[in-house]
Amino acid sequence: MAEITIKHTRAEGTLILGSQPKDGVLEALNPWGFRYARSVGFVYLRGSRDRTADMRRINGAKAALEAAQHTVTLDIDETVRRAFGEAETERYERAGARTERFDARADRLQESSDEKWARGRQIAASYQGEPVKIDHYSAGRHMRDLNRAKTLFGQSVTEQQEADRCRGRADSAAYYEEGRKHPGTTIRRLERLNAERRQVERQMERVVRTAEGCAEASNPLDPQLIVEQLVKLDADHHDLCDQIAHWDAHLAEVQAAGVKVWGKADFAPGDYAQLGDRWYLVLRANAKSLTVPRSVDWKARVYNRDNQAGTSTSTLPYDKVMGRMSGAEMDARLRADDAAV
Repeated sequence: MAEITIKHTRAEGTLILGSQPKDGVLEALNPWGFRYARSVGFVYLRGSRDRTADMRRINGAKAALEAAQHTVTLDIDETVRRAFGEAETERYERAGARTERFDARADRLQESSDEKWARGRQIAASYQGEPVKIDHYSAGRHMRDLNRAKTLFGQSVTEQQEADRCRGRADSAAYYEEGRKHPGTTIRRLERLNAERRQVERQMERVVRTAEGCAEASNPLDPQLIVEQLVKLDADHHDLCDQIAHWDAHLAEVQAAGVKVWGKADFAPGDYAQLGDRWYLVLRANAKSLTVPRSVDWKARVYNRDNQAGTSTSTLPYDKVMGRMSGAEMDARLRADDAAV
């Protein structure tokens, strides 16, 4: 039996140290989400890097290893981390590598599919639609050739489907960085990160108040437990602050480059806001969204009072707004469209 260390840092994730090939460790840990990485030679927990330790899975892995008679030691250090910018750059690089890998695979499959389809057509065309002569000596070869063509067609279709799937994966990876950096996505991400940071701050205050209350009641908590909780929360808070600073800087760069980030100050009732190729009358400008009419005509390109479904309204978040037009400009546009008709 082996002496195993389950080590977790935010910089490296959760790793299994001390394991050797075919010692049964990987098989015992598979149900808990652990995998083997050939590139580093370690068994690791998927999705554990740059995150707090998942103690449910770590304790489950520890119990599974101890049940297999292994000696297990936990080494959890939440203070070892890497900069968010470094992690983000690595994600972009890995997305670029995925693009190249899936593009190359798609090219190979496409070439093979085309070749097999052409060979199948060549075999089928050689008989020019001639039926099989059951009583003729050529019937056996004729049937074998038709079956061979059918097999080639089936393999070609299967490879074409896999080539299309790989091409889609390559396209998704190619747009990964662009999608991450999109202004609307960045704004929504910042709202979520700021909410999470406020929650962590409340948790830290709650831990301190609980410790003070227990001390005043002459029932003090274990200092080590309090320290562990505060260290973990402080690490979460540091990571969130790092991410928020990174995306705030990116959003400032985007705005400096001339990309408009819309907000409440940009709209007044009577203006129109653009989403895609559709324009919405602004009924009210709220803190995070615009109140707009809900239309009975889903084909309409302008949603206003003329096609509003009674008094029904909807909201349009600022991060999805693509343009603005004043009410006078929209009236002039609609008159011009009517005149053109």
